[in-house]
Amino acid sequence: MNYLKMILAIALVFNMAIATAQEEVYVAAESGLSLRDQPDVTGKMLSKLAYGEAIGVLEETDKNLVVLDGGEKISGRWVKVATKNHIGYVFNGYLSKNKYEKGIELHHTGIEIRLKNLKSNDESVVYPLFEKDSISVGVELGDSPEGKTLVINNKIYKRVSIFQRYENSFSFMSADANCNTNEWKQFDTEWKPIKQLKSNRFETLIYSEDDWKYFIEKATKDLKDDVIDKCGDDWFTYVKTIKNIKDFPVSVTTNRIFIKFILTDSEDKMTEKIIEFKMPESS
Repeated sequence: MNYLKMILAIALVFNMAIATAQEEVYVAAESGLSLRDQPDVTGKMLSKLAYGEAIGVLEETDKNLVVLDGGEKISGRWVKVATKNHIGYVFNGYLSKNKYEKGIELHHTGIEIRLKNLKSNDESVVYPLFEKDSISVGVELGDSPEGKTLVINNKIYKRVSIFQRYENSFSFMSADANCNTNEWKQFDTEWKPIKQLKSNRFETLIYSEDDWKYFIEKATKDLKDDVIDKCGDDWFTYVKTIKNIKDFPVSVTTNRIFIKFILTDSEDKMTEKIIEFKMPESS
């Protein structure tokens, strides 16, 4: 009974501390933020606060700190904070007043991958890749994995290479019903490396207008026999002049977007993991 009272008393202390906090802030450190028992980097680490975790600021200290992160200087000071389980000190250079969309996370041995601000229609936001070479993620209507920040927390791999490709559907239509495709034709684009922003941060690709033009030209050539068979040489010549996906009679849809990770360890052994993002039909 005394033990239970002690637990309740401790919980009450933390709840009161959170309630009396000056403000609620969120952890902006993508690899997590250390909570220490003293306002100093040598202080004992009480816990590792997760990216996006909400904490309450109790008071500021007069101890300043400058951190070098990927060649960028981040200035701030130590602040006393309250979490659900601890009261301690953190560096406020990695705190934000804005709540973060967590996106999705992928976990594999020695590495954690976070795709920020992506809305998934799946119940899970954390996907284990320990026993799988690939996973499938449903994307919420109106969202896309394109142009998103991808953060890597790499603990053991010598090199992490990341690539992206698309699966697009191409169709052509005509006032003549016999000149329509009976079904969509699917084509895969080539794998392209995504843009690296920092040592641990990348940005996924966006399918540009030039990409669409190239795809239309390629798909039209691949469908040449089908187009000529249904519509004739003159109609095929007309289709080849189309340069915009909004031009009649061409229709293009992205069905799936793939991101591939190639993990190379210290012995040059490579492991490949692929994420398949299923796009909503109306996107």
